[in-house]
Order: sequence, then structure tokens, then C-alpha cells
Amino acid sequence: MRRGGGRPAGAGRPRLSTRQQPDRGFVTSRAKNRPHLADPARESCQRTLVTLCSRCPRSSLPGVLPRSAHPVGTTVPSRGGPPGAGSRHGPTRRFPVPMTQALELSGTSGTHFADFIDLLRAELPDVTREVVAEIRKSIPEYNRPADSAYDQILRISTEILLAGFLQSVAEPGEPTTQRDETCRAVGQFEAIEGRNLDHLQSASRIAFHIAWRRTVIIAEREEIPTSIVSSTVDAMLVYLEEAVAQIRLGHQQASGHADVRRREERRRLLHLILQQPAVVPEAIEELARATCWWPLPEEATLIAVHPEAPCTRAALDTDVLVDLDSAEPCMLVPGPLTEARHAMLRAALSDASCVVGLTVPLERATHSLRWARRVLELAEEGIIRDGSLIPCRDHLMTMWLLSDPPLVEELTRHHLEPLRGMSDGQRRRMVETLAEAVTTRSTAVDIGERLKIHPQTVRYRLRQLESYMGDSLEDDDTRFSLDATLRALHLRNRRTLGRRGTPHT
Repeated sequence: MRRGGGRPAGAGRPRLSTRQQPDRGFVTSRAKNRPHLADPARESCQRTLVTLCSRCPRSSLPGVLPRSAHPVGTTVPSRGGPPGAGSRHGPTRRFPVPMTQALELSGTSGTHFADFIDLLRAELPDVTREVVAEIRKSIPEYNRPADSAYDQILRISTEILLAGFLQSVAEPGEPTTQRDETCRAVGQFEAIEGRNLDHLQSASRIAFHIAWRRTVIIAEREEIPTSIVSSTVDAMLVYLEEAVAQIRLGHQQASGHADVRRREERRRLLHLILQQPAVVPEAIEELARATCWWPLPEEATLIAVHPEAPCTRAALDTDVLVDLDSAEPCMLVPGPLTEARHAMLRAALSDASCVVGLTVPLERATHSLRWARRVLELAEEGIIRDGSLIPCRDHLMTMWLLSDPPLVEELTRHHLEPLRGMSDGQRRRMVETLAEAVTTRSTAVDIGERLKIHPQTVRYRLRQLESYMGDSLEDDDTRFSLDATLRALHLRNRRTLGRRGTPHT
């Protein structure tokens, strides 16, 4: 039986199909399926979003307030309009106005529309998962590890906004406070992260298309009148427009905030500290005072970050100097890297490829960053294992041995010149045995175990090496130079085609 025909006012609501739906059981009543926007878990997640947005800057950004701080009906300007015009915390536009007109013109009972909303609400969990997955797939900036700050914000804001739409059309008298606060907080978060609204607008379009497509599928399956479907889609467009206006408002509020402007000034301070040749200390002190980064720390820890590494700026402490927009992103953490600072960096960088430099006096910060960047290069080349928060101090010798590749090649040519006449295979085996003998000073038995060859084979090779290289192996300086050269040669040969997680040869 079609559900579209005009039924007399006051007639009982038609019983909807109770066919089994995948992953959600039977379609039941509206009250049972309605998501509770005010449940503790959801409010906790929204507070997480607000907290993340307020961490940088520390002082509360305008518009990010507890729900109780916004009386229903309070107005805020939208798109530059005066207070009271456009968007507000209480509803400015009631979706049921065009919806009611469409129902009256078509002669369709409002009960059919309510039943249709029930069906849409039952699909809400699946739609939310699909929207989140598609946004992560289509927008790399939002494709972050599960349970990261970005992932949490994406999921929670999507849930709130999709559920808020259904509540707005089903219960027109309800204020849109939660939706508006969420949208402004997301807009502020984008500003704090140093981005414009392009990515959020793309995400909004993705959400709309998925919601529209699912609406049409349900309508065709349940034979919903076209007047109801078209009015629902119109309501989606109105809702999206109002949500984007609130996002834009939050972005504008954060972008114009004094503490956000100070962040750009602190980036200039970071450049001054790292500048070579060094600037006069008075210039650094003057800018540090102007940006409230005073007193200057005696020591600092530099972080070298991969250019393509995602970073959640809002998770960083406010005294961390940051430049993530240059070709070689970096951070400066005042003082040594404590456990709390380490946890802060892990929250901000997640599993991003980065190196923790040495803690050095502030005037030597440029050297710490240079070494950290070199270790990051070695990780990119596969010489050391890539990862997140790689300690520079663990690879100082590697960095030193490979600090001058042409010199390593020249030393290799000098020390191994006597072996030039051998075949490639024979030369490789002899160098392998020589390296073990020089660097470990082990017995033939121990060397044989490590190389998985017979001790007698080791002794034979060592006698050959003595005949080729003469008494040079007995000289302490020569052995030291040969030891360093062979270690550098071994490290250089560890380059792999892969990056993170690729086993070294």
C-alpha cells in the first residue's frame, strides 16, 4: 500500500514496514530510535572538542562557551550582519515552514513526514560512519590515526550535526544551540590549525551528498511522496547553509583573536632564534617580551618534523614555538623534554615522522635543529629506522660517521685499495670478515658464529688479509681509521627502498 495518499486529519498513523534492516534490527517507534543529544557521552565528547579548541590560545576564544552560558535565543552576528540578524543560538529559520507548506500543497498528512524522519533516524549510525570514512578518504588533512584528536573531532562533530538536522526538522521548537556551538568550535579549531575553510567546505559537501543519496534510497524503498522528499532535501540545504555560517563565524573569531595573532609573531621569534649568522641577543629579547615569551629559557629542545607530517596544533602547549608552514617544519620546546612534554608531542604529532633534537642552550638551538634534521634525512634514506619522535641522541655516531659521504668514499678507497684486484664477490666476503675482526677484535670462533661460517674459513681469510694489507693492521691509528671507515661503509649500505617498517639489509 502506498504511504502517500492524503489521509484525513486526525486519522491514525499508517503502520510502517517492519522488515529486517541490516545491523539494526526492526524499525521501531520514533521515541525509541531518537538519538539523545544530551546524553553524558555526547556532551563529554563535545567538551573535548571545545577543550581542544581552547588549549591554544589558553584564554577562552569568543564563542566557545559552556552550553549554560548561552541563554536560548541569544543572538550572534552571522556573515557580518548585525546582532539579531541571521544565525543565532536559538533558531533563526524554522525548517518546518517550507516543509509544512509542501505538505499542505500536496495534501499529505504530517504523520507521514514524521514516519519518514523515523526511517532516516534509524539509518543515522550507518550514515555517520559512511560520511566519516568518505571524508577521511577524500581529504588527507583529516585522515588521521584512530583515536587521535582529529579523528575524535571528526566523528563527534559529524554525529552532532547529522543528528541535529533530524531533530531540527522533527522538533522545530528546539533551539540549535548545540549545533551552533559545535560549528563555531570546529571553525575555531581550523583557524588554530592555521587553515582556511576550504577543507571544511569540502567535508560539508561530502556529508550533504551522502545524506541526500541515502534519503532518496529510503524514499524509493518506502514509497515516500516526492513532496516530502524534496522538502527534506530543501531543509538539508538550509541546515547546511546555517551550519557553514556558524563555522565561518567561529573561524573569524579565532583568526582575529589576539592570541592567535601572537602565534604568528612567535613564529618570527623562532626564526630569529634559529637565524644564522646569529642576530644580536637584544633583538630576540625585544620580540620575546612583545610576544609574552619571557623570560627566555636557558635551554631548549628542537623538533624536526617531516614536511608531510600531520600535526594537531591545538594539542601543543602554548609556549612551544612552531613553524609548520615552511619547507622544513620545526618546533622549539622550552627546556628539556619531560614526560609531560613528550606526551604533549605525541598527542600533537601522533605517529608522524619527526626527530627530537638535543636539549641545548638557547643560543645553540640552530645546531640542535641541524642535527635533528640530519637524523630525519637518515631515516628517510633508510639508514636508521623511521618513526615518530626519534631521539637524535641515539644516532649521534651514525650522523658523525656519515657527515661527509665523499670523505667516506675516499677513505674506503684508500684503506681497501689492496683488495681492488679481487672479484666483487670475493672482495665483499673479505671486507665482511675484515670489519668483524677490526670492529669487534673477536676470535675466529666468534667471528665465524656471527658470519655463519666455519672458524677455519675465518682464519684463512684473515691470513689473506694480512698478506694483502701488510703491517698496517697492527698500527693503532690505522686500525681506528679503518674501523670508522668500515662502520660508515656498513651504515651507507643499509639504505633501503622502503621507509618506516622496512627491514634493513
